[in-house]
Amino acid sequence: MQKTLSQSLFQTLFIGIVIASLLIIGAVWRSANTLVVQNIDHNIVLAEKVFDKVVADRQAVIRNVSKVLSRSFDFRRAVGTENIPSIEAAFTSYAQRLNTDIIALVSLDHQVVVTRTDLFEVGQNVESSLALVAKGKDSGFFVVDNKLVQLNLIRVEIPTLRYYMLIGVEFDSSLLEELKALVDAEIIISRTDTNDVLTTTLKENDAQRILASEHDPSWIDVTFKDELTYFAREVNIASDGNLPVKITLAVDTTSSFSAFTRIQLTILAFCLVAIFIALGLSLLLARNVSRPVSTLVKAVNKVASGSYGATLDAPSNLKEITELANAVDSMQASIKSRENHIRYQAEHDVLTGLFNRNYVEGFFESQLQEERELQVVAITVIGFRTINDLYGYSNGDNTLKALAERLQRWPGTSARLAGGEILYITQDSLNDDQLETLKHILEQPVESNLIAIPVKVAMAVIQCPQDATTSEELFRKMNIVTDEAIHSDSWCVRYRTELEDKYNRRLSITTELKRALASQQNELSMVYQPKIDLQTMKVCSMEALIRWNNSVLGFVPPDEFITIAEQAGLIEQVTTWVMKQTISDLAYFRGMGYGFTVAMNLSTQDIQNKVLLGKLVSLLTQEGLSPEALELEITESDLVADASLAIENLNELTARGFHFAIDDFGTGYSSLAYLKNLPVKTIKIDKSFILSLASDENDQQIVHTVLSLANVFNLKVVAEGVEDVASLEILKDWGCDIVQGYYISRPLSRSDLEDWLQNTPFGE
Repeated sequence: MQKTLSQSLFQTLFIGIVIASLLIIGAVWRSANTLVVQNIDHNIVLAEKVFDKVVADRQAVIRNVSKVLSRSFDFRRAVGTENIPSIEAAFTSYAQRLNTDIIALVSLDHQVVVTRTDLFEVGQNVESSLALVAKGKDSGFFVVDNKLVQLNLIRVEIPTLRYYMLIGVEFDSSLLEELKALVDAEIIISRTDTNDVLTTTLKENDAQRILASEHDPSWIDVTFKDELTYFAREVNIASDGNLPVKITLAVDTTSSFSAFTRIQLTILAFCLVAIFIALGLSLLLARNVSRPVSTLVKAVNKVASGSYGATLDAPSNLKEITELANAVDSMQASIKSRENHIRYQAEHDVLTGLFNRNYVEGFFESQLQEERELQVVAITVIGFRTINDLYGYSNGDNTLKALAERLQRWPGTSARLAGGEILYITQDSLNDDQLETLKHILEQPVESNLIAIPVKVAMAVIQCPQDATTSEELFRKMNIVTDEAIHSDSWCVRYRTELEDKYNRRLSITTELKRALASQQNELSMVYQPKIDLQTMKVCSMEALIRWNNSVLGFVPPDEFITIAEQAGLIEQVTTWVMKQTISDLAYFRGMGYGFTVAMNLSTQDIQNKVLLGKLVSLLTQEGLSPEALELEITESDLVADASLAIENLNELTARGFHFAIDDFGTGYSSLAYLKNLPVKTIKIDKSFILSLASDENDQQIVHTVLSLANVFNLKVVAEGVEDVASLEILKDWGCDIVQGYYISRPLSRSDLEDWLQNTPFGE
């Protein structure tokens, strides 16, 4: 059943007022209750401090008077002559001053000699004094005959120590009453194990109920349940914390909670009066609002049916109603304009004015339904993020706008997908020459804010419906072809089935490599290929090589998965694993007495990663190895890519003690003059020049030239790929320093390498 606005408004106001009142009552109740409890807790804490202070002051008086007695000449003479009547007289005098009857003279064998208390008998062996002596203390608390007693041990020297006195205070009912008057709290002394009451200022049944209670009484307990009204806290007056009984202080909370009850009743009465007054005002307000709103609803229904005009026939007395009517009139004029604007935004990219992905999906599907053939060209601005970083986001936006203007001059449909990704769809397929022309136009530098911004694009071409029949398939294959165009450095790539297979292979390698690094590291292993010093013909070093035998993909070549790891951002994890395993194996062979070094490959990303290099130093330090035990190899192509940055990074690492070698030397297709500026000590001739060295004259000329160049720069030379004795002899005659290859040994696991070192003629 629907409600009128007046009913709904009245009900809403009524519920709101009631809820607000209840919240106020609850907040005040909670605050007042918290304040009462805090005040009670404060009183208990104060009672604890007063109780502890009174006991401490009484103990101080006993010790001071006892020292006077123990130093009295007459008393010492009476003790020395064992004059029992004199000792008893002295005890009687001092007992009155101390207000205690617990005084006894005890021999060093803990036998009572003289006593004024029923707790000890003459000749009794005093266990309490034994306990004090055993703990090395002068005072303590004991339970004797179900009575709590505080005893002080006072030594009597005449002139040497022959006796000591036990002076104490019994916590009896009279003492507890005296303490109760001082701390304004009930006192309960009970056993620690059974909670049996020994002494109390309350009735024993009440004291037992207080001890058995698991929580403090609340206001509800005190007011409605007739519960005990005591807040109880246990105190410990022993200096060492070892009290043989429990002492509980209980504070009566009746007066505090009674005052709290009076406050609550007063607040409740005021809230009820406020609720009735507010309800009357709510009813009046609901009537004044509902009448003009009903009129406004009728006018809006006319607008909804297409009947436009004035919303209200007569102005309302309420300002808000009048403003709402004017807003409805204004809305009528804006509806069409906003619909057009919303439709444009839903289909276009705001920055470039090109269509967006949502529009392209619908357009592509509609064109295929009409059985039209389409050519889709995915254009990617290579390094668009770099443009934003170098020239700023404003210039990056201007670059995209310029590309959009150039592309819109070509017949077809253009859209921006995201970032620097643009889509061009045409029914007239472009041939290679036309695509190259489009590329040339798009790659013209963009003038923005007096800056000429260079642009480079890659194109992925897909023919539809031959290559894709749905928008989902189109975008998936477009990503595959675009990825191939970027990573293969080809400016234009057309879709081929093998590209999808290659992409899926790369995706599988990435997925499996992540899993192997995270949880299946036993799939990864290290092998080591020995290097021989040609002067001594003995092992001088090992090259560390990673191997991966995956349970799904089988054996994956290092060249394949290392490249993918660099592209997927996993190279740091791979290098970290290699460093840990290599350094661990190197430490193992150092422990076996071998002195060879180990060469480990690093990528350009690894050299620029200062955190990773710091981890390398830390791992060496943990195993007790120095940086000289490792030789770091970096490929020539990495060095040539950014020679100045490479020199800066290598110099910093060389200062730490690392040695560097240039791997695959001779394949960089660059000038060799930069060698004089690099802090490297070794170059490795690529195996492509060594495999046929004995028979290929061109390879012989190249290798001989490299050896001569290395001699000029005072560099060591390592030749890899030596597979026959003839190549080894040639390299030895020409002055090569170190060789490695299958003629010496294949890469070996740690266990196989250990066997090889023990049996090879090249061993240390």
